Amino acid sequence: MRKQEVINTTTRSLQDFSKEEIARASLSSAFENDYPIAFWRLPNTGEIHVLISFREALKLDKVDFEELAKGFVIAPFDNVNQEHIFIQSDLHIAFDFDEVSCQFDFNKEKPTHQEEVFIDRFFYRLDHPESVPSYHRKGTPGLAALPDYKEYVDKCVNAIKSEQVQKVVPARFTEVDLNEDFDAIDQFMELGKTYPNAFISLTSVPGIGTWMGATPEVLIEQEGDLFKTVALAATQKRAPQKSISDTAWNQKEIEEQAMVGRYIINCFKKIRLREFEERGPKTVVAGNLLHLKTDYKVNMAETNFPELGTVMLELLHPTSAVAGMPKATALGMIKEWEGFDREFFSGFLGPVHIDNHTNIFVNLRCMQLFGDRARLYAGAGVTEDSDPVKELQETEIKFNTLLNVMGHRH
Repeated sequence: MRKQEVINTTTRSLQDFSKEEIARASLSSAFENDYPIAFWRLPNTGEIHVLISFREALKLDKVDFEELAKGFVIAPFDNVNQEHIFIQSDLHIAFDFDEVSCQFDFNKEKPTHQEEVFIDRFFYRLDHPESVPSYHRKGTPGLAALPDYKEYVDKCVNAIKSEQVQKVVPARFTEVDLNEDFDAIDQFMELGKTYPNAFISLTSVPGIGTWMGATPEVLIEQEGDLFKTVALAATQKRAPQKSISDTAWNQKEIEEQAMVGRYIINCFKKIRLREFEERGPKTVVAGNLLHLKTDYKVNMAETNFPELGTVMLELLHPTSAVAGMPKATALGMIKEWEGFDREFFSGFLGPVHIDNHTNIFVNLRCMQLFGDRARLYAGAGVTEDSDPVKELQETEIKFNTLLNVMGHRH
């Protein structure tokens, strides 16, 4: 069976199934074959993507867009001591409403026996779906004694007042039980409906586990010669009855967002990049929250800087929006005081070289799925004027981005 025949047959057959059925069959088949898989939906679009690799996920010391093939990257918060995960595309399915497009990224005339086995299993699962699709699980990690979050914030404030650091972003997590009928695909689809402005993702990798999220924060976008990044910070709860244009921000929130903007501009200065477009800050909606956002754009052809995305990714991550300023000092405090490994929370993730686009997002508003429970993560930007009680409340509001969809609420 030649490559083109496989593509045509698969595309034609998939038209008979709903996107939920295709997604469930994809997740079940990837799990049963021990393959990594990623689902995503970009902000303000209706198209859902599924990407499966018929090989182990690659483990990389760094992300180099010029060297990477088509795929999906998942990177940790600690990008110095932990590896980046890259799922190279062998099968890419995209669907929008009733239209399904399917592409096998084989670099040969016909699929291997391994690939044909997967295709057979995929169609078997379309015809014989699991009531709840399985996903790759990682054992629940043991815990050190976690700090009281308000005390943690207070330590950060004192460090800022003593001029050791300008900003720190302390994080915490909460855990909720999952029902036996918890369906990861249902949750992914529901997140997409609830948060149209967010990047929605579900990734499941053998040995790594399964993560799901709805993040508002772009880290890097590349489309052709255009490079984009954003400064997103400051948080307040959205009042649906109130116009966004009437939103008021206090001095603490304005300064917090300005720090992130200065951090990005300082990264541009380090590489002597002067030609960039800056727009903002403006108030934007992110689910049940509001943030301040400034956009930055660079034409890589006009600046003769084709490798800008790779260079800026290394400079930016982890940004001051998830770590603090200065970065090294803030990271040292987080490592000493936080009490747990963030893993992929406040790392980055997204599709690489898909339809001539690379879209990398900061992994916020996310949760890690275990067998019978989920761990949700959140952080808050602490500056000199921070109130520990209010910062704790901010993390609770951020947890609710996912908990509201799951039927839980803090």
